[in-house]
Amino acid sequence: MSKIGRKRFFWESCMHGLPAGQSTGLGQVKRYAFLQALGARVTDELVVTNLANTATEWFSVRPSDANLYAVGMGMVTPYALGLALALPGRNVIALDGDGGIFFDPSVFGVMATQAGANLTAIVFDNGGYVSTGKLPAVGSLSHAGVDIEALARVYGVTQVATVADVDGFLAALDAKPQGGPRVIVVKTSVEQQFVGALPMDLKENKYRFARHVEQSQGVKIFKPSAKEHGAKPAADPALRDVGQSGFGQVLYEGLKENGIDFAVGLPCSGFSAAQDLLLRDGTFDYISVPHEGTGLGLCAGAWLAGRRPAALIENFGLFAGVYHLLRGHMSYGIPTLIVTEFRGDTGDQEFFAEGGEVTPDVLRAMRINHRVIERLDDIKPAIRDALRWMDGCLRPFALVPTFNLTRLKS
Repeated sequence: MSKIGRKRFFWESCMHGLPAGQSTGLGQVKRYAFLQALGARVTDELVVTNLANTATEWFSVRPSDANLYAVGMGMVTPYALGLALALPGRNVIALDGDGGIFFDPSVFGVMATQAGANLTAIVFDNGGYVSTGKLPAVGSLSHAGVDIEALARVYGVTQVATVADVDGFLAALDAKPQGGPRVIVVKTSVEQQFVGALPMDLKENKYRFARHVEQSQGVKIFKPSAKEHGAKPAADPALRDVGQSGFGQVLYEGLKENGIDFAVGLPCSGFSAAQDLLLRDGTFDYISVPHEGTGLGLCAGAWLAGRRPAALIENFGLFAGVYHLLRGHMSYGIPTLIVTEFRGDTGDQEFFAEGGEVTPDVLRAMRINHRVIERLDDIKPAIRDALRWMDGCLRPFALVPTFNLTRLKS
């Protein structure tokens, strides 16, 4: 069958059903049947769901405040991974899809190198972006022959299974984890179960989910800055004179002294000294990620588990994570401290110039409060003030140290 013929066959199967005896090469069982089987197995697991009908179907099967619903494409497994890393004693399940995994397959690599046995990523593979309207262009890469199980294994995940019926799915769920994360690829039909809309918006869902984590884990997530009228404000953290310290040392100390306990980042020469100190600090969780969006997803999951996350990324990395911030952090109301190097600032190389010029405008357009930092002794108070603002407003805050501050000059 030609490529055009395969696309048309998939489209017609979505619109009108399969002719007798014919198959798309994908599953023949509805996703809803697998979710019903999963619902009978779960106990106290935290569950992060894909958007659209995956969320509504799961709500109809297992309504619970332990569910975070309708997370965007490319963000489901990163959110679940952040939760699992921050709560190593709690089992976490991601209900992802083929479209979402192809959006950010690099999360498999972070899973393989960082995650424990408490994370299970279930990828429902119906061969297309079916919930978007069943148009001819909905076929995903798996429909074209890309093997999600093989992709996960190439990235280093060793416990991977592909199933196409409920018995096989239950067997994969019941298999004892061997010390690392699991990926279960579930081949499903294109049929959806229409069970009504979610009865809450994303922010209410966030509050319910986070309160559940607070109560079940004994952690404090919400830290409103308000105090009793007339009461003396809490003392500031120790902010010693930075003296002759370099930027990396001061940034590292500022994060630690202000209670940041979870951070992500990509290699960035302006932040390399601070990143090295964080990596060497055995009391701090620093996760190296291959894509800024993946890292922001981990930060969101970590905050939902009661941690204080930060992302150390240059401004071009911030641009790469715009979707993740708007669709995730801003939609749910999840704070994350973003420390973003001001590439393209005065004195930088010319090929970064355009990015530097638009950085403040991009942050303003995203409604992300921010502060440009020009002096070394402003770093620690700026981190303190950003955290206070985020606790009250439940949105990200960006600190933008200038190029002249982050780069050593000869």
